[in-house]
This record gives sequence, structure tokens and C-alpha cells, in this order.
Amino acid sequence: MAIPLKNLDRALNPHTVAVVGDTKARGYRWLKNMSTVRGKLYSVQLDEREFAGIEELGVPNYTSLLDVPDDIDYVLVSVPRAVATRVLHDCIEKQVGGVAFFTSGFAETDTEEGHQLQAELAEMAEDAGLVVIGPNCMGLYNPQAGVRFQPRQKVGFDGPVTFVSQSGSHAGDFSIAAQSAGVRVGKVLSFGNGAVLGNADYLEYFKDDDATRYLAMYVEGLRDGPRFFRQLRETTRRKPVILWKGGMTEAGQRATASHTGALAGPAEVWNALCRQTGAIQASSTLEVIDLLKVLMMLPPFTGDGIALAGGAGGQSVAMTDTFSLAGLRVPTLSDASYAQLGEWFSLVGASFRNPIDLGSNREELDSVLQVLDADENIDCVVMQVRAPFDADDWARVDGQIQALGRFRETAGTPVAAIVYSSRTLEEAEALLRIDERLLAQNVPSFPSYERAATAIRKVIDYYRFLADGVVADGAAPTSP
Repeated sequence: MAIPLKNLDRALNPHTVAVVGDTKARGYRWLKNMSTVRGKLYSVQLDEREFAGIEELGVPNYTSLLDVPDDIDYVLVSVPRAVATRVLHDCIEKQVGGVAFFTSGFAETDTEEGHQLQAELAEMAEDAGLVVIGPNCMGLYNPQAGVRFQPRQKVGFDGPVTFVSQSGSHAGDFSIAAQSAGVRVGKVLSFGNGAVLGNADYLEYFKDDDATRYLAMYVEGLRDGPRFFRQLRETTRRKPVILWKGGMTEAGQRATASHTGALAGPAEVWNALCRQTGAIQASSTLEVIDLLKVLMMLPPFTGDGIALAGGAGGQSVAMTDTFSLAGLRVPTLSDASYAQLGEWFSLVGASFRNPIDLGSNREELDSVLQVLDADENIDCVVMQVRAPFDADDWARVDGQIQALGRFRETAGTPVAAIVYSSRTLEEAEALLRIDERLLAQNVPSFPSYERAATAIRKVIDYYRFLADGVVADGAAPTSP
């Protein structure tokens, strides 16, 4: 039988968690990770040599999952693959909500035994209608429920972002990068081989999940390409979907096969899939974060006229080239804007043609931004905020940040920032401080012209796709 997707509700929002097979040799990593669970946490370990260590952690231990006195919503399994199906049998009998197998050594090994064990595990789960995540995965991170798979993952909050990943390392990296970038996640799910539930299943589930307003997925391969296409086309109409495809090259496709046993398709298929469905393509953890910042922190807009400000002469040229090469316009301002600026803007070491080199006009920044907000040629303002030259220069930096914050609150034009330094390593602390202050103003910031331009352009394309109301002509891509 197929797994009813509604069964995921209990597994992904657990109140009671059990860890099966954690050991001292692994530093009790899973029990320590799960120490933040808001509900009840249990250990299942039958090796008497482990009892004392588990007791020191203050976690009740049982020698069988069936002996745990409570109903269990989520089980994390870390046992040798040879006994994985025995644990699964107990999960079925216990009627748990769902089980994630950290255990590896299945189809990703491309051995007869590995394929056979994975097929047996999948058949048992499907016959019972039990949610199984994995095997060969990190499982669930739900900060509201306190469920973690890494010790650096923070808990005690909720968020509108869900990240679904076939890679555990990408899932972990994303969760850490997101929290430092101010992107609040509600769930991160690593599902590895996807023996029971795959990309299309999770896409269908989160399509209908009201708590997920933004969905990002790292995909290595699909079992049912046409179904994924149909679900993706429906989902992008309801919420943005960022699709990061691993294995876009021949060498990358070989790597995915050994990583999760996935069969990756040609890059052309995935490019066509995104064009036809409106999915936003990304190629790294950092780009996923960049895209989410634009989606979450800027209002929707479809115009591509960009006002650039804050750079000196050569930097202004570089910014203009970068945004233009990304397919965005850096237009001249309207005659009315030039007339206004010409009344008071000092042209000594400065320019207001667009890009705008502020020069000595720092005190008039609010007025400059007001002119840009009213300009019919401008759809978005992007300002460079340069690291301070010395301790006394922080007043200039803070003035820019405060002006951008005021603009965001009162203007109708989207605004973003580029945090700039020609010495990124030496000035890393100052750049971080600027980024944090911009985040406090809810102004998205980017560490390079390229990253800002790429993210803004891709999000504009998504909103244009929604505005057109038509999926590009063509049949669904064949299954990769």
C-alpha cells in the first residue's frame, strides 16, 4: 500500500521521540542532539555496557522499543544495517508515527545485499503504511519541537521555510547558514536514499502544508519524474519552490549514485523542468539562502529597473556591469528626478546619473532615496555599504544603515544592500557587524555584486511567471 501522506504530520511534529542504538563510541551524539526535545525523550539500547552512560544523560532507557510506556511519534535509528529490519518490525508493532534511519549500507553501496536490504525495508514499511525517512539520512530538524540532528542547530522558534534534502551535509549546512542569515526555518528534512518516500512525496506533502510558505529542495534523482513535474507545477502557484539539483554534470551524476544511490538526469531536463514549472533554480547552499532572503524580505515585484548607489566611480561601473550581465536594467532616472537632484546634489566627486556616487552627499541620503522611490524608471534600490575605513567612520556606516531602514519602512520600492570590502578577510568582523545591523532593519544584504544581482533577477523571473499565468508550452520532462 502507498503511505498516506497525512501520516507525515505526526512524524514531522513529534511530541515523543525515541533514539534506538546510540552508543558511547559515537559520543551519544543522537541522545545529546535530542536533549532539547520539548516533549519526552527515550533511549532504546539492549547492550548493558551502555546503560550507565545513557543513565548519566538522564534519558530513560529500555531494551526494547515495545517496552517504552508512551506512544512514540518519531524514532531515530542508529544500528548496524543487519538489524535495521528487526527495529522496523518493532516500530510497526508499536505503531510509531514515523522512523528515520541514520543507518547506511543500503542501495547507495550498489551491492546485491544493500539493494536487497533496502527493498525488504521498503516493502515492510509500505505494507504497514509506516512513514520511513531514509535510510542513510540525518532525519528531521524541527526547532519548534526541539528535534535536532546537529548540536549547533538552535531550537525554540518556528519559521516559514522548509528545506528538504537528499543530502545530510547540505541539510545541516543549510540549517546553520539560515539561522545566521536571519532566515527562520520551520523544518529541515534529510531523507537520503528515499527508499519509501521520495522527492515527489515530500513535494506533495509540503505543497499543502500551510506552515510552509517557502520550500527549498536539494534533489539528486527522481523515481517518478512526471509526477514530480506535476506536483512542482501545482506547488509553484501556491508558494515559491527553490530547486537545487545535484549531479548536473557527468562526474556529479557518478557522485550522486555513490552518495544516495540516485539516478540523476541530464542538465537539460532539469533546466526545462524549472522553466516550465516556475521553480527557482539554485546551485549552492549560499544561493538558496540568497534567494530566500529576497523572497522573504522584499515585496513581490516584476520590474527590472535597478537603482544602484553607494559605490565610488570604478565600483559603480562594476556594479552596473554585474547587474546588466544578470539581465537587469540600470536605467537613467526620469527628468523629474534629475531636476530635483540638480537643485541640491553636490557633484564634487559625485554623480547622480544612476549609478549614484554619493560622494559628499551622505547627509542627504534620505532625500536621494525619496527621489528614487518616486522615480517611474526604478523598481528596486540596491545600495553598497562599505566597511568603515577606521573607527571614526562607523558614523557614516550607521547613517547608511539607518537610512535604508527608514526607507524600507516608508517607501513602496524594494531595497537591498551589498556589504562591500576589498579586504574581506581582514575586515570580516566589521562586515559581520554591518550584516547584522542590516538584518535588524529587515534589509537583505549580500556579500558581492554577483550574488545580489543573481538572486534579485531569479526572484523577479518567478514573479513574472506568476503574473503571466501560463506554464510554458511543452510536455512534462521524461523521468530522469
